[in-house]
Amino acid sequence: MLVARVGALGDTLMATPVVTALAEQHPGEEIDFLASAAAAPLLKMQPQVARVFGLRQRNWPFLLSPEKILLCRRLRQRQYRFAVLLEEAPRYRHLLARAGLTEPRSFRETPFQPERHSIVNNLAAALGHWEGPPPGPQLPISSEASFRAATLLEGLRSPVIGLHLGYGPAGKKVDQAQRLKGWPLSSFGRLASLLLAQGCSVVLTGSPQDRVAAAQVEALARGPANRVRNLAGATGVQQLAALISRFPLLVSVDSGPAHIAAAVGTAVIVLWGPAKLQQVSPVSSRSPVVILREPVPCAPCYDTPAMKTCRQNICMQRITPQSVVREVSRLLS
Repeated sequence: MLVARVGALGDTLMATPVVTALAEQHPGEEIDFLASAAAAPLLKMQPQVARVFGLRQRNWPFLLSPEKILLCRRLRQRQYRFAVLLEEAPRYRHLLARAGLTEPRSFRETPFQPERHSIVNNLAAALGHWEGPPPGPQLPISSEASFRAATLLEGLRSPVIGLHLGYGPAGKKVDQAQRLKGWPLSSFGRLASLLLAQGCSVVLTGSPQDRVAAAQVEALARGPANRVRNLAGATGVQQLAALISRFPLLVSVDSGPAHIAAAVGTAVIVLWGPAKLQQVSPVSSRSPVVILREPVPCAPCYDTPAMKTCRQNICMQRITPQSVVREVSRLLS
């Protein structure tokens, strides 16, 4: 059978409970996963996934995409008994149809309910129904990956707090502070300073495109330089997951690594602004997930006209470093 969810890191992790549920219902049957190329490494960490197909050019028309043509050929050769499609865009249904999967289980048969969490909607689409709360995704870390992550943290005084400041492709707004879900870099710098003053060490994580912003936060941090380490761009997705699993706590904007922390059992404080909390907040079965937000009249603005016209993300700017530190202290104690 095939599960298709071609989204970002968090979207992909919120689809993995479907794999667990299908494995329990169909013991011994192989489960493959079609994911975005960026999120595919996370699926390769899932022991219940037999094969991972990563798609890079998600938006290219089929006839202009050699990648999609080859993908359909490979999927057709697998002769799947059925597929689960966790995408609403018609192009993905057309893609599966070209691979011979004309009647996938999807949101067409079990409509997506906006008031329910995405994990619950995914499970309902795959199984026909789902009752109860959303189960937390699980992301196992190998001992080898954990050891490599430990070497990146050597010499840092405990506790080591992770700060993740980036999310998604930068697009035209390279400065994280200008982006809809971004927290001001000055606030990250102040937070780092307060954590250092409390005796913590700070590790900055992010993608290669976050290096400049992370360096600015590093420069703003006031405290012992040997207790601040900038690892933005220094890890791949799997190594980042292993690194996060070594932290007692991660502070992150609403981003894939927040979901990774929840999946590996690391406590996480998520700085929340414009997104739909009831749909896409991280869920954990093993560790605390704290959503820190300052309600404003215009939030959530995702999927509304206000999302495109926002010029000042006050929902994020009003979250103070002091409020984050209070939650850090509470969780560590």
